[in-house]
Amino acid sequence: MKTENFKCGSILLTGFANAGKSTLLNCIIKKKISIVSPKVQTTKDEISGIINIKKTQLVLTDTPGIIENTKFNEKQISRVLLNQERKIDYNLFIFDLKKKLNKKLLNLILTVTKRFPKNFLVLNKIDLVENRRLLEVSKFLNSEINFLETFMISAKKTYGIDFLIKRLIFNAPKSKWMFDNKIKTNKNLDFQISEITREKIFHFLNKEIPYSAEVKTRIESKKGIVYIYQDILVNKESQKSILIGKKGEKIKMIGSRSRLDIENLLNKKVFLNLIVKKK
Repeated sequence: MKTENFKCGSILLTGFANAGKSTLLNCIIKKKISIVSPKVQTTKDEISGIINIKKTQLVLTDTPGIIENTKFNEKQISRVLLNQERKIDYNLFIFDLKKKLNKKLLNLILTVTKRFPKNFLVLNKIDLVENRRLLEVSKFLNSEINFLETFMISAKKTYGIDFLIKRLIFNAPKSKWMFDNKIKTNKNLDFQISEITREKIFHFLNKEIPYSAEVKTRIESKKGIVYIYQDILVNKESQKSILIGKKGEKIKMIGSRSRLDIENLLNKKVFLNLIVKKK
């Protein structure tokens, strides 16, 4: 591929827990790359989605949500962000418009944005607030922090996404592409399928079990059917029975929902076998 006049933008998605970073990533890529859950800290790994539009490649990296626990926060911010600084062209800070702003939150936003030379503000969930609230938050944050541009979107409803993508393309620097034009994510298929099932575990279970559960995936193909074997690993023997549920109802629900999403991902019929084990 000739790289003359090609552009490549490396973009980080940051923000507080439940700001909609994963939903926005999936919306832009038009493929489910990162899992979505109302629970905090569901994104454990830094997951990149890749979209190619004409001569521009955008590489968007989702990160775990910044939580507001001061003791934990500085360490967590450093772990997620410090390694990204050199390779990030610009940072999108996603802010949930339903979230109340205060001095503590402002300081946390400053802690993140000061690490990057270029920051864009993305105000998400415009469909859930009045215009007055939207303008107040935009005015306040832009008066305190030097955001280069501000975008008003609903990642869930896809409002404002096309304009956001146009501006991301415009701001992308001239550069060789980081990924082949057929690649949609930096994660392999095993990881993507494991994440689908992990998302369902978050959906159907509460408390600490979803956070401690690990999903290991093995894939086999026979006669047009994809056989997927997954081990769900938990910390305690008692957690196994909770995850399986009465008469196996919980694990059946997790399995049936996972299988549908996996079939959509692979565009093939899937046989899914789940086994719950203690680590």
